[in-house]
Amino acid sequence: MKRLFGTLVALLAFYGGANAQLLYRISGNGLDKPSYIVGTYHLAPAKFVDDIAGAHEAMAAVEQVYGEVDMNDAAATQLTMLSAMMLPEGETITDHFSAEEMERINAYMREVMGVDFNNPMIANQLGRFRPSVLAMQLMVMQYMKMTPDFDAMNLIDDYFQKEARKMGKRVGGFETAEFQINLLYGSKSMEEEHEELMELVDNNDEVLEQMQAMTDAYFSFDIKAIDSLTAAELESGSMSAEEFAAMLTDRNHRWVEAMPQIMHEAPTLFVVGAGHLPGNEGVLKLLKEAGYKVKAVK
Repeated sequence: MKRLFGTLVALLAFYGGANAQLLYRISGNGLDKPSYIVGTYHLAPAKFVDDIAGAHEAMAAVEQVYGEVDMNDAAATQLTMLSAMMLPEGETITDHFSAEEMERINAYMREVMGVDFNNPMIANQLGRFRPSVLAMQLMVMQYMKMTPDFDAMNLIDDYFQKEARKMGKRVGGFETAEFQINLLYGSKSMEEEHEELMELVDNNDEVLEQMQAMTDAYFSFDIKAIDSLTAAELESGSMSAEEFAAMLTDRNHRWVEAMPQIMHEAPTLFVVGAGHLPGNEGVLKLLKEAGYKVKAVK
């Protein structure tokens, strides 16, 4: 799954001792009051917050919440985002795949959705998506089948920002929605997107196995397992070093550079994908190297 794994990582990255914790307290280095950071899985339900020890207490203690993006800003730029996810005007998915490949795509869609591109409504709704966007949409549908109580309107990242606003707290974001859309889709060639979609279609069992492993790791609070799954795919060549840096480590460094000023302005709860927390260039270690005390909340 050379091209596809970056899409899987995005679900954990764009969302004990140290192995069984998702919430960490940040203190020291001149902070008057502690801040916190919590790792999310972008498809996890909002109600999972109740299972994260100390999460509600951290929300009550801070004055602001920072996510990867401010969800309100993302909503405001929805048309721009949607445009970036579409093929050029006049093109459809069938222009980029052979008749034989479309047969395989349609067979996969029938398995996942019960319908395919022979249905005019589906062709109209999904046929203009870029191949990588279609792959992401189909993977989310696979997850929905695995998770019967999935509710796209009540997910964990959005929960923290909604609750902050209800409580009169400020909300901010490290990145813009446009940046994240460009990161996911803007840097890929059409050949890479073609390969990504066909890998999903032709390797469904492997995709489901990998998705289940990541889901199990997150809901078991196992940050170390998340790190191991991600590192293993880098070592196997499923992601290039450049792709891994763009998706994870470069962003970690930028965020940690921005966090001191944010935390000195006000105690903050940072809400980011759990894949950003562990590792030698993960946010937790980078914060420690910057002089902060980082302790798991149990």
